[in-house]
Amino acid sequence: MSVVSLSALYENIIGRIEKFTVSRYWKIKSVLSLTILSLCFASPQISGYKKTFSEIKGWQAFNQQKEHPFTPLNFSGGSNAAKRTFRLTVPVLAKIFRLNDYAVIVIEWLLNILFLFFSILLFEKITKDKILALLGTIGLTFIYNGHAGFTDNNAWFDVFAYLFLLLAMFYSNAFLIFFLIFFAAWTDERAISGSMLVFFWWKFNETKASGFSFPSFFKFEIESSMVILALVVYSIGRFLLMKYGNLSIPFKEVGLDVLFNSTGAIGLGLWSALEGFWLLIIVCLIFLFTQKKYSVAFSLIGLMTLIMLVAFSVHDITKSAGYIFPVIFISVSIITEKFSQIDLRKILLLCAAVCFLFPSYYYASHDHIAVWYKPFFVKAFEIFKSHI
Repeated sequence: MSVVSLSALYENIIGRIEKFTVSRYWKIKSVLSLTILSLCFASPQISGYKKTFSEIKGWQAFNQQKEHPFTPLNFSGGSNAAKRTFRLTVPVLAKIFRLNDYAVIVIEWLLNILFLFFSILLFEKITKDKILALLGTIGLTFIYNGHAGFTDNNAWFDVFAYLFLLLAMFYSNAFLIFFLIFFAAWTDERAISGSMLVFFWWKFNETKASGFSFPSFFKFEIESSMVILALVVYSIGRFLLMKYGNLSIPFKEVGLDVLFNSTGAIGLGLWSALEGFWLLIIVCLIFLFTQKKYSVAFSLIGLMTLIMLVAFSVHDITKSAGYIFPVIFISVSIITEKFSQIDLRKILLLCAAVCFLFPSYYYASHDHIAVWYKPFFVKAFEIFKSHI
């Protein structure tokens, strides 16, 4: 395909998106359309809901926690279910509001839709451009973060934590940031590493006028300080539950042994975290180094490395690596300062295209399992074939 053809294709796509984004209620229509696309291209295993109550250990652990939130779980030490002791947000909410499994599944779907909606809002807030907001959210739709609530049959509840982190970046209210980070940590302890990117997000925004540097980490600013305070209060609460509630989690199948055994999964594990958005991250880092903004660059690299080390230290790599997603918004915020609107659109369009074209996989290092979230038409063909 010639350069002229590519340019014409680009102009055609941007033109259509521009017409769409000037229509009434374009955000709502976008989210509904992306929800349908997500369900088509990474369709949930509907049949899995039929055995939700009895056969899946994750839901067994959830129901045990719902009935007795502060009682040790009775599962084998190496299982995912056994490590949910301190993941209390959803079970406690379910207990308070008397929600059964199916009600929680419906809430996950609603939160997934909200995740896409607030992604549009945050992209637009950063870029002041509707087209960029939609392109960025299209890309998010086709990676794990964008369908985690739709495809969760195992009571993982990642979408709760993902949405809490996203809202903690969108809203600047100090108390709201505190509670969002606090509840994210109680949803899944891996949200702690993602919270550090939220901390960096606020620290970077707080120091834009004076310029970010390593000493900036130690300057008191209200929004970023709320992130740290929430994590400190969470740590104290967890310590008290361990000391006086006799709660603990097993360290089997987690740590350095798993990390070293996961070396064969580095490629697919890294890719499954952000897919096409790695292109954005690379562009951002190149920009930072060429502008000699070494403090920002090395801080980002350090935090991303921390999250990926945590992800490879457990077996469920993709869901753990998903907590790196705030770096997408951070990178867009960084390069928006110098890049033209046209260049930004080209970058995010390319990221979205790669995310769309690459099949959605979930990777776990245990037995090197790669699960394909199959599109609807593939499942329909399999059903048709099984009845021939």
